[in-house]
Parts: sequence; C-alpha cells; structure tokens
Amino acid sequence: MVRGLPCINHVDQVCDGCLIGKQRRAPFPREGNFRASKALELVHGDLCGPITPATPTGNRYFLLVVDDFSRFMWIVLLKTKDQALKAFRIIKMAADVESEAKLKALRTERGGEFKSRAFTDFCEAQGIKRYLTAPYSPQQNGVVERRNQTVVAMARSMLKSKGMPGKFWGEAVNTAVYLLNVL
Repeated sequence: MVRGLPCINHVDQVCDGCLIGKQRRAPFPREGNFRASKALELVHGDLCGPITPATPTGNRYFLLVVDDFSRFMWIVLLKTKDQALKAFRIIKMAADVESEAKLKALRTERGGEFKSRAFTDFCEAQGIKRYLTAPYSPQQNGVVERRNQTVVAMARSMLKSKGMPGKFWGEAVNTAVYLLNVL
C-alpha cells in the first residue's frame, strides 16, 4: 500500500522502549471501596484556591465538604489555607445539628492543611476516622472534586450572565451550593 516502506519480517520481536511508551495507567474503579449507607457516615472535603481576585473581605479559598450518602454540601470561605481547621469545625457542628447524627469519617487529599497536627488531633478527639488519598490522584476523592467543578462553573456562569465583577465569586459559590442543595 505504501511505496518505499521496508518489509519487516520479524514481527515477533518487541522493543522494550515501544512497550513502555505505549503503557497506560490502569483505569480507576467506577465506584469507591466504601459507600456510605446513612448521612455523615463518610464526608469528602477539599480546599479550593487560591482564587483571584480576592473577595471584598479578602477571601481567596473555600472549603467544600460533601456528604457521601446524601450529596449535601457545606461551604466556608477562607482568607488563608491555615483556616481550614476552623472552617471544618464550623461545618462539622452544622452537619451534626442538621442531620442529628455524628460525622464518622472524612476523606481528603494530602494537603498540609489536612495533615497538620492540630487537624489530626481534632479528628482523633471527635472520633472522626481519616482517609487520605494517594499523592497525585484526585480521582480517589472524585465526589468532592466533581462538586468543586460544578460549583465553580455555576458561579462563573452566574457572574458572567449578570455582568458582575469577579470579586463577587464568594457570593456566587455560596449561592451555587445553596441551589444545588435545594434542587
């Protein structure tokens, strides 16, 4: 079919470099090993940011927590990453009161804000089991990662459709979470 192409008669020989170059990562399982069967049995948390421009009050991050069972979300805006523990305490208290249950397990990435001694001590004191994802694999915390994308896209759409400046992203993400929780 092609002129000038040499005829290769040794198809049984395989080059190691070719094999390595064609390798693909094994697919991630469609579902996690553990799914919650009731509210607050497992929640997924993620810190998103820094977002520019900062809100008028100086917030550049937000902490989003998603319940694995109901997919209900809580969000807290933060100025810095080191406020993650304070924000998680607020979310935990709200979740416990709203659902009349106790938060049992938390899945997060391995960010420093979630691996700090204070965060670990708080979780141990409250009896919260910790699940940390493997490094560089956000797929393992896909529930909250996907919700982050949805919330940010929705907020961006709201700001653009109303011609609002980007500095009001905080109000937009709060509204997006509220709307997603009610719908």
